Amino acid sequence: MPAKICLLALIGLPGAGKSALSNWVLTNKQGSLNTCQIVYLCYDDYINTRAEVTYREQRMVILNILEQLILYIQGAADCPPQVRRPTNNNSNCDYLILCDDNFYYSSMRYKLYQLCRTYGCIYSQIYIATPLACCLHANSSRGADCVPELVVRKMNDRLEPPGHDAWECNSLTLPTFDTESVSHLICPFIIKLFHFPTLLPPLTRSPTQTQIKSPAHCLDLALRASINVQLQTLFETNAKKLLSMELNKKRKEILIQFRAKTNGKQTDADGLNLNYYVNLLK
Repeated sequence: MPAKICLLALIGLPGAGKSALSNWVLTNKQGSLNTCQIVYLCYDDYINTRAEVTYREQRMVILNILEQLILYIQGAADCPPQVRRPTNNNSNCDYLILCDDNFYYSSMRYKLYQLCRTYGCIYSQIYIATPLACCLHANSSRGADCVPELVVRKMNDRLEPPGHDAWECNSLTLPTFDTESVSHLICPFIIKLFHFPTLLPPLTRSPTQTQIKSPAHCLDLALRASINVQLQTLFETNAKKLLSMELNKKRKEILIQFRAKTNGKQTDADGLNLNYYVNLLK
């Protein structure tokens, strides 16, 4: 039986306990979770509020990284260089991808659901409904890494908890994250997820078409992600614009080289070293 992939979105305000929950899952695997490979993706590691690239564009880069990671697990691409390569080489091992973000708008979560539907994964979410006052207190203790209080309050006003739509059916709501009071709920919830059927791709796009188009598409996503990382090292606007133009010109040249190397054939990415082409940008 092929491995199943489950994307688990962690919803909640800054300071709600999302990272603590992730660390608990990563370090306290129990029962059937021992056979599950867990990959942790924290959005804060990829978002730079000082970058010239907009917040929405940076979130799209993260979504592209997730897409390439799924394709890697499915054997259709290289592992994205921004993510630590999973250590389990067992092709039958199930994968849990922890997506640690606020996800305060349902539209943010729906993009993950669409990704799961495209590539035949399972979508799920845990909402940590820690009270605002507790979140503000925990957030303030982070020092320089804390989110401004006004931003947290705005998130709280705009936060859209999981609703009753069918796509949000695999949801667990926790009143707070306290290991003594809620840990017994988390593992059974995650274990149960892998007994659900994977989502079916949209009727307008067949799995065969997705696999055939994945190599060049995956390379383009990896190149764009690499460009974004390099741009984040600069803060001067003109320097960023010049570097962006130079790197995007290289990206187009690399894609032409890639297509020439594969003779324009639309095959899967097995055996193709996409990282070689990504490294050409450096």
